[in-house]
Amino acid sequence: MVNLPLKGLRVIDLSRVFAMPYAAAFLADLGAEVIKVEGCAFLSADTRLGGPFGGPWADDAPGELHYERNGVFHVLNRGKRSLTLDLNQAAGLETLKKLIATADIVIENFTPRVMRKFGLDYPNLRALRPDVIMVSNTGYGHSGPFSNYGAMAASLEPTHGSGAFIGYEGGPPNKISNSYTDFLASWTALYSVMAALLYRTRTGKGLWIDLAMYQVGTAFMGEGLLDYAFNGRANRWMGNHHDVHAPHNTYPCKGHDRWVTIAVTDDSEWRALCAVIDNPELAKDARFIDASSRLKHQDELDALISMWTTPLDHYEVAHRLQAVGVPAGPVLDARDLFTDPHLAARKFFDHIEHSPETEVGCRPQLGRPWSFSAFEVPTPPAGPRLGEANNYVLRELLGLGEAEITTMTEQRVIGTTPADAPVPIPVPVAEQLRLGRLVELDPLYRQRLKLDSQPRKS
Repeated sequence: MVNLPLKGLRVIDLSRVFAMPYAAAFLADLGAEVIKVEGCAFLSADTRLGGPFGGPWADDAPGELHYERNGVFHVLNRGKRSLTLDLNQAAGLETLKKLIATADIVIENFTPRVMRKFGLDYPNLRALRPDVIMVSNTGYGHSGPFSNYGAMAASLEPTHGSGAFIGYEGGPPNKISNSYTDFLASWTALYSVMAALLYRTRTGKGLWIDLAMYQVGTAFMGEGLLDYAFNGRANRWMGNHHDVHAPHNTYPCKGHDRWVTIAVTDDSEWRALCAVIDNPELAKDARFIDASSRLKHQDELDALISMWTTPLDHYEVAHRLQAVGVPAGPVLDARDLFTDPHLAARKFFDHIEHSPETEVGCRPQLGRPWSFSAFEVPTPPAGPRLGEANNYVLRELLGLGEAEITTMTEQRVIGTTPADAPVPIPVPVAEQLRLGRLVELDPLYRQRLKLDSQPRKS
């Protein structure tokens, strides 16, 4: 049995959607007992039901137990236990408070008014357990003029500045695809929790972590902010190009929608690239003789490099350039990632067995981006069945009697089936595109996908 670093700690996960559920999943990976508190009547606000917050179902088939089969839910909730409580009923709220009194960490991501409404803000949690560590993740924090605003990554990214840095010249600002701010908030929450645990070990006191995703996002815009502060220069959209380096772009390769990235950062890398493409004289060309010259003529440079990369495999290009010290990498899609030899060698994907009732079977799933020298983190269980830990929590942890549990079940304070879960009808992505149900794609990617210039209407 591996003695994992967080073994013996109990985490109450009240969070929804992505950022904090993902952070809590990492805590479970590290050995903490993570109890996910759900409400049978409010699953539409989480990833169990797919929709705007979820992802694919196994085999693209929701099935009768669709709320147990969503892929995104299982990635974000691996290794957790599920307790269902209706917090709008007094019995549900009081049960949660009793549970929090046994917990080391509480994680939530509601707007500030919600936790105050339920009497679950930090001052009240401290009354339940003085050394509790609470993580409150909101869009804009618990102070300031925006504090009660709701937020999603789609609205946060342009607001915290990244949209002004991402896009192609002459086009609109772009989002960073997979809700990048959510990932940043997850990792920020993790190191904040670790710091709070160290603080508690030294002082015996808990902490409240007021985590604002708006600030997390603005923090990684540092280079652009400094450029404006020192030089008065606002940023510009440049696609895959760079302010200083050239060549610096994504280049077409052999096969459908295959690409490689190349980033030359100095003259020695440039000469090495010229040797690999069997054109050493190019390094002496006046247009490309130094970094500033290459930057001025980067379109011509891109065209020359594209001629070399187009007939070659994207892995081949990357390996040949990396062999001589030129930063390069193949652009990998989801299938490539699952079959990537380096990720396989690093044992990045967990192969997780799901409960037989869900008919999901064994599936590869995202693991951890780090490993430990002293031990190997075991493969976690799949995300929990809805309410599977009700009896464990109520009987074993809280000592409730059979009559009380029966009453809570009859009054739907607890349950194991959803109350707001109509069976979803999955629409394949290609069909969504055809019907114009997805946000307009960047023109370059529409061209790559060979789509019409405008989506057809249904």
